[in-house]
Amino acid sequence: MRLRFTSVTNGMATAAHGGERVVAEVQNILWSVPRDGTAATPLTPPDLEPSRPALSPDGRKVAMSAYRGGSFGIWVMDADGSGLRRLTDGPFDDRAPAWSPDGRTIAFCSERGGDPVAGSPYRIWAVSAAGGEPRRLTGARDQPGPRPDGAWEDFDPVWSHDGTRVLFVRAEVAASGLTARTIASVPATGGPVTVEHTATTGNLLAPAVSPAGRIAWLRSTPRPSRTEAIALFADGRAVELDDEIAAAPPRWIDDERLLVTVGGRFRMIRPHRDHAGEEIPLDATLEVRRPAYTVKKYMLEAERSRQVRGVHLPHLSPDGGSIAFAALNSLWVVGARGGTPRKVSRSSPTTYVQGPVWSPDGRALIFTDDRDGLNSVRRREQADGRETVLAPGGRVHGTLSPDGARLACLDLAGNLLVKDLATGEEKVLAAPLGGGGLPSRPSWSPGGRYLALCDRNRLNNRFREGHNLIRVVDTDSGASRLHGLAPHVSLSDRYASGPVWSPDGHWLACVSESALWLLPVGADGAPNGPARALSDEPADHPSWSGDSRTLLYQSNGRLRLLTIDASGSPSGAPRTVPVTLTYRRPKPVDTVVHTGLLWDGTGSAPRADVDILISGGRVTAVEPHRPGRPAVRHIDASDRTVLPGLWDAHTHPWQYTYGARQGALQLAYGITTTVSLGGFAYEQTRLRDDIAAGRLAAPRLLATGELLDGSRVAYSMGRAHRTREGFARSLSRAAALDWDFVKTYVRAPFARMEEAARHAHERLGVLSGGHLCSQGLLAGQDLTTHLKATERAEYGHGATPEGHTHQDTLELYTRGDFHMIATPFAATLLIGLHPEVADDARVKAMMPSWDVTAVEGMAARQPTPDELTSLRREVGVYRRVVHGGGRLLLGTDAPLTPVGLHLHMAMRALHRYGMSPAEVLTTVTRAPARVFGVADHLGTVEPGKLADLTIVDGNPFEDFDALIRISGAVRGGRLYERAVLEGAFSHSAAHSAPHGGWATVSDQMLRDGCCEGPSALPQVGW
Repeated sequence: MRLRFTSVTNGMATAAHGGERVVAEVQNILWSVPRDGTAATPLTPPDLEPSRPALSPDGRKVAMSAYRGGSFGIWVMDADGSGLRRLTDGPFDDRAPAWSPDGRTIAFCSERGGDPVAGSPYRIWAVSAAGGEPRRLTGARDQPGPRPDGAWEDFDPVWSHDGTRVLFVRAEVAASGLTARTIASVPATGGPVTVEHTATTGNLLAPAVSPAGRIAWLRSTPRPSRTEAIALFADGRAVELDDEIAAAPPRWIDDERLLVTVGGRFRMIRPHRDHAGEEIPLDATLEVRRPAYTVKKYMLEAERSRQVRGVHLPHLSPDGGSIAFAALNSLWVVGARGGTPRKVSRSSPTTYVQGPVWSPDGRALIFTDDRDGLNSVRRREQADGRETVLAPGGRVHGTLSPDGARLACLDLAGNLLVKDLATGEEKVLAAPLGGGGLPSRPSWSPGGRYLALCDRNRLNNRFREGHNLIRVVDTDSGASRLHGLAPHVSLSDRYASGPVWSPDGHWLACVSESALWLLPVGADGAPNGPARALSDEPADHPSWSGDSRTLLYQSNGRLRLLTIDASGSPSGAPRTVPVTLTYRRPKPVDTVVHTGLLWDGTGSAPRADVDILISGGRVTAVEPHRPGRPAVRHIDASDRTVLPGLWDAHTHPWQYTYGARQGALQLAYGITTTVSLGGFAYEQTRLRDDIAAGRLAAPRLLATGELLDGSRVAYSMGRAHRTREGFARSLSRAAALDWDFVKTYVRAPFARMEEAARHAHERLGVLSGGHLCSQGLLAGQDLTTHLKATERAEYGHGATPEGHTHQDTLELYTRGDFHMIATPFAATLLIGLHPEVADDARVKAMMPSWDVTAVEGMAARQPTPDELTSLRREVGVYRRVVHGGGRLLLGTDAPLTPVGLHLHMAMRALHRYGMSPAEVLTTVTRAPARVFGVADHLGTVEPGKLADLTIVDGNPFEDFDALIRISGAVRGGRLYERAVLEGAFSHSAAHSAPHGGWATVSDQMLRDGCCEGPSALPQVGW
């Protein structure tokens, strides 16, 4: 595939003195760009991932920050692309290089010198261009300057014109994030920090100094529309321009001219003297090899019996003789020798049961379900099945103290709670450190004084990622301490990767690099020796026997038992516990659907008065209506519109907080297929089994694993990896759990992205994708999961800070087989224009309280003209992709957005701003079925296809807003009536709000989120 770039969305250029040599970063490649408009030459390989290029004063060298290997380092090469070498290395990120005027030294900003547990703020450093040890310029103890008594971050260095000082941005850390309103300087040899310039509004970025000492900088000002206004200043005054300036750093070419990116073009301007300047034409052609592979055969609605894959969160009994787990939306117990498990309890399809653990005496199971409307921790006696509620109203991850007198659990905002079961007193011990999901299940120390759990730090305040660490909390004082398994090492995720305290108190069992480890600890949980790996096979979800001699864990879908001796070493090889548990799809009844109007999704016009004949869960015929057709069931939709079942192509299964509501809500809004783009691997496998077996009311699920990430993570479902071996272990689980997609995340290096794409294609026959656009395309991935979202560089690929997308990005999505899943978050603004959608039983009865609060707040707020302009701009990109020949899929990222409802707001946004009803509906029917390789089964209403239907009370081709009036959905021939689904939740018990109100629950999920809006000041990126 050949791509040609003529304008840039977020690229930047740098030039030598006089501007005769121009080097530009366009779509993750450095190019030599001739001034005369002839073809540009690529200088760097795809896996280097260069950013912030800077030409040396003599034009012979290029310095850059590059991500090769999994962290940002400073690299240098000759201006023709030869002689590439790494100048700085290590686990900390080094960014934004700047040459000294004599070309001998490079200043940069870096986290080095910090601590991987306590934090690593950015400071200014310098290194010889010839190599050697970097030296710190700012952040030394007792260094005079602004903010010595508070937290700050230093970044974007640039040298003074005489080389005696280094200027940089100093940003203050506040509760709301960074406020960057100071340009400071420090002597090149180190010393006091001096304030050079301050601002009263916005955030300062990327100062630049001319050879004669003129200073320019950028200022970003956030807008309510989730965009930012970028302004260029020179000589202390705003520079008038005739188009939007990008957040890319300006570069002085000489004392008169600045090289900037304006309106998607590289320009040389004379500040305060001209608005347009001289354009440097771009003509860059990139050859890309795209993968070819055989798509797997999906068994979406098989008639035959299937073996359960989704054995979820198994837990070993204290005597080591039994294993409890959840599967098929029921609780089970199987003997440690394996066999057919015994069903302990079965939940209704609108209730979700999870997380059984044994009481310390082995007489009861402690588990969570949502039969009362929100998750509650319950106890079930093994002897007689009697159940009691231990912690109602939104509690998960419950576990009893060793004496059985106290319950530790989490509330849905992630707070660690301890409840005295005798008195009923519950106290909050600790708030979560990181957002994006809950911390892990707490684990008690043997004496019951301490609790250990997995939480996440944040390395600095510029970027959201950190490490999954062991957090030990003193239940007496509430004080907590953080420990790493090893320096710069994360536990694999924050779901069930430990830490799990051994009953004798000597060890914490943890999963890291997707392997099982033991960490020796003292009585207070502090490590007292190095961690040791117990085996090299993939591992998940460890639990101990009561004598601390046996560990249970999961490996590639198997239950494994490993015996441990007193020294913490394995006593022999692990053995598999075979579990024989099968299910069969409920046989759907023969059905005739009489529809007043059918849009079948094939490209044909809607047809009136049609019968859809269904047998065995598949469409057997689509014919003109004829009264009296024989069938077990007739669905009268004669005054309604029937569509192919709707897809939500970007969701995250979040049942561990939402319970059964998530799937039921999606059905109630007409969604019959969802695609998970990240979640907990074993839970998703379990959910897919539950749904296929008819045990959980939810759309069909295409499942994946966790977000496969690098050494740092953000979300609780992010899977952390420092090593190739660990990444391979995580991938090896995909075949055993039958993933339908493989997703890499923001910090996964290019080589791991390539590996994931190859594994997805060659081993699984499925798609791969992630957040990164050009890197994903060049690594062989198939799609991006957003137009704009978190990047690892300081600015994103999809849109400029003001929301514009230029030709280079559109080229990627329209020239070949690289696809976009659109997730228009700003479409929630339309709830304010249509507040009636909040006055709906699907909101009032079916949504959890925190989403009800959020939706009601959206309904009470009118969007501003600026916000609607931003949304129109975004939808314009989607429309151009479709009209340019690209394939667009629509998703929501739910539950980061209101489940079910947001898909309809997103569809309204697409229609409001220029897409026809058929074009909009194609993004949620035929297009995702084709892209995900299931067009033989889904996406249209045709004979032979699965009977997935959405029934609309109205005609969306005459009144598109009628589309939200769903009366029912048919999934594989099985009818789910909206009224019945609403009724299942209408009698939920009333619940008291947690400390801080219901908003704290959604705040915890959105905190440090991926897609809250652009940020030229890189705090969370996008």
